[in-house]
Amino acid sequence: MRDFVIMTDSDTEIPYWFADENDIPVFLMPYTLDGKEELFDLGRTTDYKAFYTRLREGAEATTSTRSPIEIQEFFEGIIKNHKDIIYICFSSQLSAHYELALGAREKALANYPDAKIEIVDSVSIAMGAGLLVYHAVKQKKEGKSMTEILAWLEKNKTRSLHYFTVDSLMYLKRTGRLSAMTATIGSILDLKPVLTLTRSGKIVAFDKVKGRRKVVKYLLDKVAENKMDDEESMELAIVCHGDNPEQAQLLKEEMEARFHYKHLWFLDVGPVIGCHAGPGVMAVLILGKEREK
Repeated sequence: MRDFVIMTDSDTEIPYWFADENDIPVFLMPYTLDGKEELFDLGRTTDYKAFYTRLREGAEATTSTRSPIEIQEFFEGIIKNHKDIIYICFSSQLSAHYELALGAREKALANYPDAKIEIVDSVSIAMGAGLLVYHAVKQKKEGKSMTEILAWLEKNKTRSLHYFTVDSLMYLKRTGRLSAMTATIGSILDLKPVLTLTRSGKIVAFDKVKGRRKVVKYLLDKVAENKMDDEESMELAIVCHGDNPEQAQLLKEEMEARFHYKHLWFLDVGPVIGCHAGPGVMAVLILGKEREK
């Protein structure tokens, strides 16, 4: 039986130390800040504070994809060594990368017809997708087969729940991730929008909270409503933020006091996601009940 490798892209935002410890090949995704393109390396060399400071100062930030040939070469670097691939990809609803990966897969398999490359649309972003990578890696260590892990991912990917708030909806509006009307209304009323992902992997604003002080309680209540208490679901939760450490630290401490996750990671939101969410973004991510819509 051929061995297989679990791979992902850096938009899933798994920490670089987790990728290193588990030998996870990661396809680095680009962002551009005032005309200079960088590849997000999962925080290995990232100055998060400097990135968000420049956004606050008005720097122009955009994201893009990489060429299909680069993705093909990434795949072929693994399958040429007689290994198959599970590639867990950023939501297809929020990036063209998924479609490009499908095309690169076909070209790679034309060169290596005995190989298998399975591309999973995570229908998630950031560590919401990273949660799926985490559990896939854990299952491989436990001896699960490629088929078993793929089946688990398809069955459970809409249980990866994202609840997050942003200081300004204008970044999501500018990059096309949220409608102009929703963004304008939220800004005028000084509301803190609460956003999530749909079953298909789109970002939607589903509620709003008046003022920063109520945000932490609201996010905790969403976790309480949607968490599941089995061992798998309680394995890992994540609190992450974009240069919002004080409020995010409070959320983390309340998560620890109120719930009993085996692991609770406290992470920075990387520049690729930060280009869209903007400074001040804060999120909690769990494996819980199925997304409602």
